[in-house]
Amino acid sequence: MTKRFAIEDPFEAVAVSVSTAEDTTDGMARTFVEEFALLGFAPQSVLRLFKSPFYAGAHMIYERRGEEFIRGLIREVFGTDGG
Repeated sequence: MTKRFAIEDPFEAVAVSVSTAEDTTDGMARTFVEEFALLGFAPQSVLRLFKSPFYAGAHMIYERRGEEFIRGLIREVFGTDGG
């Protein structure tokens, strides 16, 4: 069964702007670490994901905040920093 296209379809793509005036990297980084933990990643794997440019959001935080910041979050979530 295929749904027919409707002009008033509520699932159409809509662009929105997001303010970047506020630094939200702390919350984003913690969320990434927690999500990777829930997916079953080991602490050292989470650190590798942050180091990889392939994971653009996580890597941007790694570049801006540094490895020690990421290790601190991993330590808080896992009880070890993955080292």
